[in-house]
Amino acid sequence: MKKTLMKLSAVLLAVCLLLPVSFVYTGGNTGTVNAPDEALAPAEDEGTQTAEAPAPFVKENFFKPSGDGYVQYPTIVVPGIMQSEVVMLDENGNRKVDKNGRYILSGPDADANGIFWSLIGPLFNALVFKKMDDLYKAIDEIVLLVTKNMRNDKNGQPIEAREVIKYPNSFAESTPEEQRQILNTIPLRDYVENAGGENLYFFTYDSFGKQLDIAADLYEFIQKVKSDRNTDKVNLCPISLGATVMNSLMDVYPDVKDSINKVIYIVPAANGSKLAAGLFRAEFNRNGEDIYKNLLPSLVDGFAGFALNLVVRILPKNTLLGILDAVLRSVRDNFLTTCTNLWALVPNEDYMEFRNALLMSDDMAVIREQTDRYYQAQANRFDNIMSFIDSGVRFYCLVDYGVPTYNFIPNWDDHNSDGLVHLESASFGAYAAPIGKTLPEGYVQKNTSPYISNPNHNYISPDNVVDASAGLLADTTWYFRNQDHEATARNDVIITLASTLMSSDRIENIFSDPKYPQFLVGRNARSLKYDLLKKALEVDTSELTDEQKAALQAAIDEVQAVLDNPLADQNEISRVSAKLVNVLADIGLVGRPKEERKEDKLLYYFFKVLSDITYKMVGEKGYADLKA
Repeated sequence: MKKTLMKLSAVLLAVCLLLPVSFVYTGGNTGTVNAPDEALAPAEDEGTQTAEAPAPFVKENFFKPSGDGYVQYPTIVVPGIMQSEVVMLDENGNRKVDKNGRYILSGPDADANGIFWSLIGPLFNALVFKKMDDLYKAIDEIVLLVTKNMRNDKNGQPIEAREVIKYPNSFAESTPEEQRQILNTIPLRDYVENAGGENLYFFTYDSFGKQLDIAADLYEFIQKVKSDRNTDKVNLCPISLGATVMNSLMDVYPDVKDSINKVIYIVPAANGSKLAAGLFRAEFNRNGEDIYKNLLPSLVDGFAGFALNLVVRILPKNTLLGILDAVLRSVRDNFLTTCTNLWALVPNEDYMEFRNALLMSDDMAVIREQTDRYYQAQANRFDNIMSFIDSGVRFYCLVDYGVPTYNFIPNWDDHNSDGLVHLESASFGAYAAPIGKTLPEGYVQKNTSPYISNPNHNYISPDNVVDASAGLLADTTWYFRNQDHEATARNDVIITLASTLMSSDRIENIFSDPKYPQFLVGRNARSLKYDLLKKALEVDTSELTDEQKAALQAAIDEVQAVLDNPLADQNEISRVSAKLVNVLADIGLVGRPKEERKEDKLLYYFFKVLSDITYKMVGEKGYADLKA
């Protein structure tokens, strides 16, 4: 989800700043994937080992609890935004391929250089002759171009034909390429190894499609999986946007409760996202410090973000703000309003405001009918969960917090979030201090959840930020401090805990295993666990010296001890990773990490210092404003 919004943000900035460098996250083209006659290239994820998909197999389930009667139900993963491959189709209904024979996927599509040159004339007219209308028209045309592979008409149907790539079979019955794609999306290797690949299914859908149609497809998919596995129930794992599909499923198909054993939410957007609300409101954050100092470095890595802070001042402030507002309005009016699945990201408390402003015309009746129905499902999410619990369905939730939302929307710091989804939404009502703050002195936990087993238990996080007792699932929700939404799948503790919940009844709640207390930490150990450690364990030690053997074993033991400690934070992960890399480098199995070039360091600090000095001297103005 964050990567998608990052891409869209970069496109918007390119429009506003007229610099191709802002496209660092788009790559200038829609994403692609190899057609069947090509070898599927593994997705790269910060060095994560994904080249080999595991062969289908079943191991003894070490999560299996003692006692008789345990049933291993299959798990259906319902992924987040753009975690399903959607292929563009030509006029004959065939899948489109690029010049390299790779499928062209739905997603942001733009040519940075093309945008740059198409804006030169309108921008000149705006700056010299004050003809802003020409510039706004050009912005509309660019937004239409960028979103063409995602947009729908006013009946909610795709303007450009597209097809969802489905995974009808279990993981064990999928091709190696399909297995690799599934594990790249959510690395459930532990689950596959211990519950069996035949018990993992991956539900796919069009992130920009019709919300209620997606829920209907999921309902039918559940019935198919039950039939395939000859079982009466399944587990569901909704991730991020997948939680909105779960909202619809529970409300539109209440009988599905009889088909569900467990629901394991991972960073769910159950009540949408404050970021989405900001986009639908089409209001840009006008705080000068955020615009001229903080925003661009948060979106563009390295020295480029600070360099752009200097370039953006070429535009007079009013012109810049006008462009930013025009871009957001265009994205909303030309893209967001006809996508019912993105309407699902509007928080329930904001829906009627946007509905009355955007959907009341007769030609929006089809969209309005769909969004009204989802609004009802979203409003009923608490009652539906409680009804399902009464029927024997068990609910669990894994959420992140402590990461600020993008600061291009107003009031971005009024809530706590994982960067994309505010905590109240993800946790089904937990109370938290705004980002960067703590709960007030003398705060008493609310204990409003109906599922609190011990009101005297301390549900307040050790950092005094979160009150878990206010969340609906107080006893079955785990919180990961300083964990970014996008990097959730790279947190090995989250994945291991989710796999355990999916594959056994060993952990019933936050009290079941002291190894997994309610409040945990953010970290990225995916590459360490599945790449470096695997490589180290497979070393042929027969050619090593005794000293090398001892160093290797010591590094392995230290890595395993840190990985085995869910409270070990990123600093510990980085420390043991560096140690293991050095040992493997000493014996010639890996190269040493490349040190950052001195030139890059100098550029970074040069432009950062220059940006800070310029902000201090010029303030919240463009260069042209200084003459006024």
